[in-house]
Amino acid sequence: MPVNLPSLLSKRLTGIQIPVWLLAVITVFFFLNLGGFLLFDHDEGAFSEATRGMFERNDFITTWLNDRIRFDKPILIYWLQAASISLFGTEVWAFRLPSALAGLGWTLGIFWFCRRYLNDATATVAALIAASSLGINMIAHVATADALLNALLASTLLLMYVYSREPQKPLLYAIYILMALGVLTKGPVAVAIPLMVATPFYLLHGLKTELLRALFFIPGWIVFLLIAAPWYILEYLAHGQDFIDGFILKHNVNRFNNAMEGHDGGFLFYPVVLPFILAPFGALLLRMLPSIKNLKPGKDSLDAYLWIWFLVVLILFSLASTKLPHYILYGCTPLVILMARYRHWLHSRLLSALFPAILMGVFVAFPLLLPLAQERLTNPIEIATAERAAHYFNRDFTMLAALTLIVSLVLIFWRRFSPWFALLLVGGVQALFIWFVFVPAMSESQQRPVWEAAQFARTLDEPVYTQSIDMPSFNVYYDQVTERRGLEIGEVGFGREDRLAKDTRREGIHYDVLFQSGPIMIVRRIPAPERTEPHDTKPQNTDADLPADDESAPHNTSGADT
Repeated sequence: MPVNLPSLLSKRLTGIQIPVWLLAVITVFFFLNLGGFLLFDHDEGAFSEATRGMFERNDFITTWLNDRIRFDKPILIYWLQAASISLFGTEVWAFRLPSALAGLGWTLGIFWFCRRYLNDATATVAALIAASSLGINMIAHVATADALLNALLASTLLLMYVYSREPQKPLLYAIYILMALGVLTKGPVAVAIPLMVATPFYLLHGLKTELLRALFFIPGWIVFLLIAAPWYILEYLAHGQDFIDGFILKHNVNRFNNAMEGHDGGFLFYPVVLPFILAPFGALLLRMLPSIKNLKPGKDSLDAYLWIWFLVVLILFSLASTKLPHYILYGCTPLVILMARYRHWLHSRLLSALFPAILMGVFVAFPLLLPLAQERLTNPIEIATAERAAHYFNRDFTMLAALTLIVSLVLIFWRRFSPWFALLLVGGVQALFIWFVFVPAMSESQQRPVWEAAQFARTLDEPVYTQSIDMPSFNVYYDQVTERRGLEIGEVGFGREDRLAKDTRREGIHYDVLFQSGPIMIVRRIPAPERTEPHDTKPQNTDADLPADDESAPHNTSGADT
């Protein structure tokens, strides 16, 4: 029986009533080459190793990184990653699977909401924008907690608007459950942002009764505590003040008050990066800005809610001291909906081409920019990465980037396509380049030495100890915890060339290099060479009087000073 393709493409799945073709397309976006590149240190490596280590320690409550407790994030993402690798093994894509599924769920939530309050066409466009936007697509490709948190935050806030229109108890239960899961994913931010968005919207639109009923819905708070509180209680009972200091104070309060790990920026940081977070849709972002006039009470309530949502996130994280590009993703869901709703306002093809041309132009020039960046680097790992990158970011890379730029511009200026539709096509072209060209090249430049060292370590029938290095993906590939401590004579360690050389110079520790790839080394500690005593008949005050363990001594076989 022949297949009726039009019927197949128009067929909708039950539940959210999404066309089969659209579900297939957005699924491809989030799973594109998911296992085609190595884990990136430090975030992906840290999350993945903490999850893998749960099985080694048989501890699924407290997360560890090597022999140190990891208080960075709550437990939910680790449980989901643990479920994934228990089914599929410690493959890189298995660690990323929960993030990809979260991205898919996030996009389906946007589709369902737009279909409910706008129309099918806008829902379809919004889903495609969400799936192909650079920032959203990238965060769903990495093994961290951020895609899951965004999916939960977006779902919470979308349902809060639904409740303003249809105040029903089942919606309140769903909202409290989602907030509880968010608190188990990244902490208090999963409650703070929804409350900061909903409160002004409800008050400005005369919904004070509904707001109070939602805030003091006791059954909802009971469900919230039943879901979120047990893990926090268990962690506090196990680690006491260390948990409070490490998780609540350091990774929540201090991130707002102080720029952690050098991640600072001015008040305009997010407005500048936002068009590229939403690439290639920067023109749609600029063109829909006039819809902010609907923020006034009495205008369009949906637009008002979406703008309050975005502005709360923008102001909150612009005031925060720690600034990371992906923080603004908490406020990108309303922008995606607004861009889809007002897509027909975009008429200029030149404006449409501006941001894709800038982004792809940077990629075209990337091999030329590397030497300039390398001159400013001081970290040996970063210098070695930049040196290796020259092998991958070569003429072939430039040609592929240029081809991607040309194809993008052709699509935008092709009169057959409206500007907004052309940008959807460019989003697909952009995703192919990012996940099959750019990210694999970055991964090979940065992570290949770590992977190679781990594969060598697996051939050794003895423990390996970490030596002053923070590359947790090594443990994932090695499939064992590597305790952080100094080496005894005969023991094997994993470390950085520059730091091992420093041990030799300052501490008189000597190593035999078993394996080296770039700056990453596997070494064995060896005894210090014996001093050569001067012969009685040898003249005094000659070179023989120099200490035999001097840095220039030829018998230092560690190779660590090279």
